[in-house]
Amino acid sequence: MRVFRIAKKQYLEDLSGEGSRLFGGRWNKKGMPMLYFSDSLSTSLLEVLVHLDFKHLTKDFGYIEIDIPDNLIDTKLKLKDLDDNWRDNPPKSITTNLGTAFLKANKKLALKVPCAILPMASNILINPKHKDFTKLKVIKVADLDIDSRLIVDTK
Repeated sequence: MRVFRIAKKQYLEDLSGEGSRLFGGRWNKKGMPMLYFSDSLSTSLLEVLVHLDFKHLTKDFGYIEIDIPDNLIDTKLKLKDLDDNWRDNPPKSITTNLGTAFLKANKKLALKVPCAILPMASNILINPKHKDFTKLKVIKVADLDIDSRLIVDTK
């Protein structure tokens, strides 16, 4: 499966999960490293835009595309398995506990979860401490070229 992540260029190839370890996220508790990817570049862009003011989306951002062997992805989690409030902000313990349990179990390299912004899309959570982590294949690292109409000029 091909997956995508957008970040500042200086962090694109940092696949340690350090950012999520320091701050936690919807699917992991603070102290647990996790990499957040999306099933498409456009879903990845939505994930960035929901957290970042448009004016901060500068030429400093790029994207990384990686390939994960399908057999290393846990795809069992379905929308119906989650509580009605799983999309709330700040994130509820249902999602942080689920993702943290996935990391601790350490059975699969990645977990496919619904995207909170657009649940018919998916995010792919990767455990950087998994024994099969080296089976990830970087396909592309590139500049993020988005339409200037998305960026609000504040001058």
